Amino acid sequence: MCEGCGCHHEHVNEIIAVTGKGGTGKTTLSALMARILSTEGFSVLAVDADPAVSLAYALGSTPEKTIADLRNKMIEDPDEKRRIRDIPMEQVIAAEAVMSLNGFDLLVMGRSEGPGCFCKINDLLRYGITTLSRLYDFTLVDCEAGVEQINRRVLDTITRLFMVTDTTAKGMRTAAGIRGIADEHGIRSDYPRGVILNRIRGGEKEEMVSKALGMGIDILGFMPEDARISEFDLQDRPLTDIPEDDPCLNAVRDILDRQGFFEGKHS
Repeated sequence: MCEGCGCHHEHVNEIIAVTGKGGTGKTTLSALMARILSTEGFSVLAVDADPAVSLAYALGSTPEKTIADLRNKMIEDPDEKRRIRDIPMEQVIAAEAVMSLNGFDLLVMGRSEGPGCFCKINDLLRYGITTLSRLYDFTLVDCEAGVEQINRRVLDTITRLFMVTDTTAKGMRTAAGIRGIADEHGIRSDYPRGVILNRIRGGEKEEMVSKALGMGIDILGFMPEDARISEFDLQDRPLTDIPEDDPCLNAVRDILDRQGFFEGKHS
């Protein structure tokens, strides 16, 4: 039985990567998914894997600790390095970088201090996702915009790859590029990879379906143009507060339902 909603469900163990061009709505999708799945009684780890730290704010959190902070402490503080030397790294990451929010947990990558490579931070992030995801029903990874984290193999093992795009040609090309690089790198996913088309207006659906199919991309669902989402963004309000009747929230709930996220759950 799940705490909170009192429902029953089989234990799930999924890692969902949400990718796409910057500004297409991947963070919006990630935040709404975290809200929906946690309110349905699933345990959720939301991962803000973007140095821009967008997901944390969309979920109403100001990051107090990050993977980057942990990495910096390990480098700069010899006492801290000695303290954690004999502790399993997944326990260190859980204690030093995971925050508990209202209904789900949050792991934030953070920013590197100064110029330089994110390699070591990405290594810690990869390890954190791989080990901590075993403790949750769903791990939702809001990836850095573009293809870099796929290129750097931050996400070696995922169960689902959601590529978010708006109606622009550049957004569609980025989605196709992400899928191609994931295929080239042999990144496994248990379910079909596909796009979620965002900011769809009334007459655009058929045209976008035709474009996606012409590029050989599967379509997993649609998110409508939503003035309330834009308003929340402008006012810096968390998407966890968006009303239950919001059209975009309900579109995401419908996508999850049709993709089988709620199978095995019963009241």
